[in-house]
Amino acid sequence: MRKTVKSKRIRGKSSRRIALFLEEMGPYGERAMQAIAQFARGRGTWRVDMANFGEVTADEIAAGKVDGVIFGRWGALPELLKAINHSGVPAVDISGADEVQTPPARVMPDDRGVGIMAAEHFLARGFEHFAYYGLPEEFNHRWEKARRDGFRDTLASRGLSTDCFSGSARGWNELHDGVHLMALSRWLIKLPKPCAVLACIDAFAYEILRLARESGMAVPEDIAVCGVDNRLWICMLANPTITSIPLDGVQAGARSAQLLDKLMAGRAVPQEPILIAPLPIEQRESTNVYAFHDADVVEALHYIRDHCNRPITVADILRTIPVSRRSLEMRFKSLTGQTLQAEIWRAHLDRAKRLLLETDQSIYDVAENSGFRTSATFNVMFRRAVGKTPTEFRRQVKLPMRQP
Repeated sequence: MRKTVKSKRIRGKSSRRIALFLEEMGPYGERAMQAIAQFARGRGTWRVDMANFGEVTADEIAAGKVDGVIFGRWGALPELLKAINHSGVPAVDISGADEVQTPPARVMPDDRGVGIMAAEHFLARGFEHFAYYGLPEEFNHRWEKARRDGFRDTLASRGLSTDCFSGSARGWNELHDGVHLMALSRWLIKLPKPCAVLACIDAFAYEILRLARESGMAVPEDIAVCGVDNRLWICMLANPTITSIPLDGVQAGARSAQLLDKLMAGRAVPQEPILIAPLPIEQRESTNVYAFHDADVVEALHYIRDHCNRPITVADILRTIPVSRRSLEMRFKSLTGQTLQAEIWRAHLDRAKRLLLETDQSIYDVAENSGFRTSATFNVMFRRAVGKTPTEFRRQVKLPMRQP
């Protein structure tokens, strides 16, 4: 059972001053702040002051001049934590920083889940060799270790090993110097091919692509690469474009605001962190390959992915691959671990998730454009696979951008 703590209750106030300490955190932080802003506008009683613009300081927190704090990565984090602890003000941490040990509540990405998602993505594509590019041990960042361990442990459970590279850099600047990159290049060359590589952040994935190109390795044929954060300016300017796992800033922001509201009302909250699952993987060119040795199985997989916008049957696949149904189904199940029909459903559902997140199409249109014959079938299959209806999924992970 989770332990809980009681927060300081704020009584008799018609409005509440909320301090927001959040430096640039990429897509995750920006989406989190948008969700916090949306909650504050809907609540009506919140006035959010942003430390970035000098509207609030740690000294004001220490003096008890704010009612609640949400904070992420911040340059003067020790000073901020000292002020929060001194005043006892309700606070929620969304930074995931390792030095944060004592706030009453934490909301953070499920970084282990990120590693698991990457491993499952590569396994579904038939890879047998795997590698991970992370930070040097002395950086000692919890989030990076969690991504590595989720990736490595998932593969180990299948009897597969992971070759890890971290280098010996002593600071962020040294991660891009010649000595570090030369060691990284030598490591990439020695990896068994084809190899699937998870980079702990998108910038590292970009470096792998550049070094692979300089060394004559083909991406994704020799090395398939997945990053984390889905920073579009990195992923889309890369050649080839980079597959990446997005962190769910919308849910992180919404849950942190809801949690702070409860804390300010004196509600008991869990001491354990609230983990926010990553969004569905953004599949791009850097992993657009199948490493299975059976050409018929690979062709079937490509057919399914290329035609998942319309209804597909196993008979449709067999019309393009001149083999017996029993032979193909047995070989497909042996290599992928699932049936042809299960892969067809998965492709339809993956497309539906992307349409729900990236478009404003109606549920009926999403069903039709994802290859489902009826919206009723779509709703049943989606809820069975995801655990929520398509409408609930869209509402919880897509932030509506309403004008004031």
